[in-house]
Amino acid sequence: MMDPLLHLQPGHHPEDTLDATAVLAHDHQHLRRLLDELAAATAERAFDRKKAMFRALKAALDVHARLEEDVFYPAVMKLRSAVARVQVKEALEEYQAVDSIVAEIDQMEPDEGEYDAKIEGLRASIEHHIGEEERAMFAEARNHLTDDRLQALGRQMMSLRSSLPPTTE
Repeated sequence: MMDPLLHLQPGHHPEDTLDATAVLAHDHQHLRRLLDELAAATAERAFDRKKAMFRALKAALDVHARLEEDVFYPAVMKLRSAVARVQVKEALEEYQAVDSIVAEIDQMEPDEGEYDAKIEGLRASIEHHIGEEERAMFAEARNHLTDDRLQALGRQMMSLRSSLPPTTE
């Protein structure tokens, strides 16, 4: 599975003016698509596809978390907004929960009874995280950071993304 933001690498398209929230929102769309594909594989009891979709989701989550934890969250933590700092702390706690569920699923086979329930728990955790971020944290970032700073953070994320291993299957 190709990384959906490879076409957004700096120097390739006018999209390299995307701000940090737009880069992360694109990631969120990609994560939702992967979750939908994983749910479809689960419904069809397609165990090999389910395992492949989980690996793709895990890789995409790893890259997304790096972008947020290394670039976006540190910038948001520096804002003069106590609300934003609380949101970052909550997001980091949510990542710990997601990492724990991912680690559990990683030790399971797709045909095990608990697997599907764990996948649903993972989906709920990711959807909650995405929703909180898009509703609250992005608004705080846009309110407190200039457009230039948001675009600089977006470029920094794209640079980091290009230095990470591709999320392909």
